[in-house]
Amino acid sequence: MWGTLGTLACLTAAAFATTAPAQAAPASAPVSVQAAAAEPPSVWPKPAKIVHVPNAAAITCESGNLCVAAYDATKGDYVVYYLYYCTTYELSNFVGTGSYRNQQTGGATARFYGQSGNLLTSVPAGGSSNAYNWNPVWSIRNC
Repeated sequence: MWGTLGTLACLTAAAFATTAPAQAAPASAPVSVQAAAAEPPSVWPKPAKIVHVPNAAAITCESGNLCVAAYDATKGDYVVYYLYYCTTYELSNFVGTGSYRNQQTGGATARFYGQSGNLLTSVPAGGSSNAYNWNPVWSIRNC
């Protein structure tokens, strides 16, 4: 039995030893920008409505929603997420400039959070931005 485990341990160690280290990103572009080109922006949990628009400033937002737009390098346009249900939404590949519109009812304030959970900004109902830097935002609580 020990012979089999020893052989398995040696093969596992050899596999790890021969695995090449991950390449560093070129200094010419930030890693976050490179990742955005490879993967589209996304939100979890997935909202019920998602649309693509050519310009982030041109988004419309239906009553009852917090709408956030981020550039989708895989399609060459902006993807708009309609955040309707009261929850915390995790963002992925939201980099660069986009926009938001808070059309929630009942005076709901949306809150944007950074990587460590720190509050970055609060957006009252009726608040909007035609240019917003998504780089520091990791999650949004829409209510």
